Amino acid sequence: MQTSQSLLDQFFRQIARNIALGVGVIAAFVVPIELITSVLMNNTLLAIAAAISITLGIGSGGTVFLLDRGQPLWQGILPFVALILIAEVMVALWVPELYVSTAPFIVVAILLASLINRRAFTISVLVFCIVITVVLLLISQPAPEAKIPAPMFSFLQASSFATLFVVVWIFLDRIIAAQVQALQIADQRADDAEAARQQTEQARQEIERRANEQQRLLELVAVLELPILTIDDRVLLAPLVGNLDSRRADALRQRVLERLAELRAHTVIIDITGITVIDTAVAKALIDTATAIRLLGARTIISGIRPTVAQTLVHLNTDLHEITIAPNPEAALRLARLAAIT
Repeated sequence: MQTSQSLLDQFFRQIARNIALGVGVIAAFVVPIELITSVLMNNTLLAIAAAISITLGIGSGGTVFLLDRGQPLWQGILPFVALILIAEVMVALWVPELYVSTAPFIVVAILLASLINRRAFTISVLVFCIVITVVLLLISQPAPEAKIPAPMFSFLQASSFATLFVVVWIFLDRIIAAQVQALQIADQRADDAEAARQQTEQARQEIERRANEQQRLLELVAVLELPILTIDDRVLLAPLVGNLDSRRADALRQRVLERLAELRAHTVIIDITGITVIDTAVAKALIDTATAIRLLGARTIISGIRPTVAQTLVHLNTDLHEITIAPNPEAALRLARLAAIT
């Protein structure tokens, strides 16, 4: 993507080239007429006017050539500006009758200098051109002889003003075109930003969807890891398998208490047949779970204690007097039903 500075430089180069090209086309049209008329009427001033037009054509052609070859902007417009000033001097000295008509043409030099985009330089050129114009107006005196015929004088005035109008039109046209292009670029960038925002929003929604899906999977894993089953009227069974660490013990207590409060169960059977290793923290977590269950008005039955786990509990001096022990879930269920009857 082009930077703003490169786009601005390209835009200024295009303005300078179009102005130079427009002046060159008009000069190419006027010079043959001036030369032919000067020969037919044997008028020296018309020949001088043709030389002035040729000077402008050379300057404009040099600018077009340099800009097309990629030279810096200031180098490209330098010959055109210089030859405009030279042409103004030539008019003031040799064709003073036309100077009042051609003096406004010096505005072209000021416009071209402003394209360099250096304020101090543009102001300097402006002041210099004003001084040159005033001086030339003071020193230009109509020649007593070899005056330009009235028809040709009107033609030269018209061509001078036409050139000036064309230059101003080209300048304003390119300014308006640049504004339209800037609006189009702004709209395009706004569309790109909106498209990027929509893509970001879609990505955010996709991430949120995946996060929710992952959360559901984690909850499903937690349920499958610590299932709480209803096996009889108000009797819950929590079969434990694998390694029971502190994290699983805390999760067990939370899930058992939630289900207990939800179903108003009177007995919770914790089957640890699948548990092979137990430590002090886990044993304490089981005791705390049983205590919490008792606080909710239910009783705890632990079934399936393996010999190694029993020895560990004895060595840990774990107090299990508030917990009913059963050899297996079937026996625990019978104890639960018996307790419900009594």
